[in-house]
Formats: sequence, C-alpha cells, structure tokens
Amino acid sequence: MRGPRTVRVGVRHVLGDGGRPRARTVTWAARDFRLVRPAVGRDRVELECPVCSVALLAEVRDHVRTRRTRLTWAAGCVLALVLAAASLVLAVHESGRTLPAGQSPPLFLPVGAAVLALVAAAVAWAVARNHVGVRLVGVPGPRRGHRIVPVRG
Repeated sequence: MRGPRTVRVGVRHVLGDGGRPRARTVTWAARDFRLVRPAVGRDRVELECPVCSVALLAEVRDHVRTRRTRLTWAAGCVLALVLAAASLVLAVHESGRTLPAGQSPPLFLPVGAAVLALVAAAVAWAVARNHVGVRLVGVPGPRRGHRIVPVRG
C-alpha cells in the first residue's frame, strides 16, 4: 500500500517570549519545507532555519508507520472517552444509592477517573491530529528554540 510520498512541515524559530504573566505572547518565524517520505523505514534530512541559518536534523518516517501511529493515538482517545463515560455512569449510579444517615456516596474515585480520562482523551486527540511523522533529532544548545509543525492546506 502506497501513501503520500511527500509531507509539508514548517520549521519555527522562536523570536521572543514575553508579555505580562497572564497574557503571554510568543513570536516566531517559520519556513515551509516539502520533504520526501522514504518507501520503508526512516530517513534523516537536514533543514535550515529561516532566521539563524542553523542546520537542523529531522527524521522522516514512512507513510505506513506514520498512519499506524496516528491510528494508535486516535484509538487511545476513543478508549479514554469510553472510560470517562463509564466512570460518569458509575458516579451517577453511586450517587443515587440510599445510604445510612450520615454517610456520603463514594464519588471521588469515579469522578476523578472521568476527569483524568477526559484529559487523556484531549491529549491523545491533539497528538493524533498533529503527528506527521517528522521530528527533530538531537537538538542541543543553540538549536533548542526550534520546532517542527505540520502545514495544513
């Protein structure tokens, strides 16, 4: 099965990080690249930052592996949503029970599990949506202010 042979990514260089404590603003400059995916496995490609001209090493994975990773994160999102729904059903069921006077229903565990599962679902959805199979490799020192992001459209 053959997938798309190219992937579009943007290399971001953080220009500044400032502002008030509650209104943080991050400014950056970006340049788009069109990278060719390998048929099988992974390749390493050198990209150049648009601002500081530093050479960045990126790893590009094949289409099958990228798709499998995205589907795994999406399945984790669905599983977390099912767990959240089950925890909320358990919380509603426990809250409707009749207990002896002075006792409260044990709702902390199911409600806490539901909140944790919803957070996990949101994180898994964000990772699945933004995974393009390209990542920076070996980013020490002056290369730290860079990021690879997917280009849509």
